[in-house]
Amino acid sequence: MKEKIEKIKLLLFEVEEILKNTTNNNFDRNFPFVKKLLKESQTYKSFLLANYSREELMIFEQDLTKLTKQIKRTFDNIIENKKIELDSIKSQMRYTQNKRKLVNYIR
Repeated sequence: MKEKIEKIKLLLFEVEEILKNTTNNNFDRNFPFVKKLLKESQTYKSFLLANYSREELMIFEQDLTKLTKQIKRTFDNIIENKKIELDSIKSQMRYTQNKRKLVNYIR
């Protein structure tokens, strides 16, 4: 049991590190790998839930909960940054369209 929980921790640490180092340039390359790691950790979790009682697993829950919350915050930050970037691009496009309309109107 401990080995599987440690494996989950290692996978989650790896996910967190990858997400922390994710930029616009490597997002498309990193995201499938993160997804694969999370799926693998979910497989271990399912195995543990099937073979051990919740009470036995609760001992390790605090560490794993902390890690998953950190990963969630990191994901939220990435999403927020992408949203801000998208809003900025949308604003620039709107400005360009309005400028084009003015030029056409002036003619």
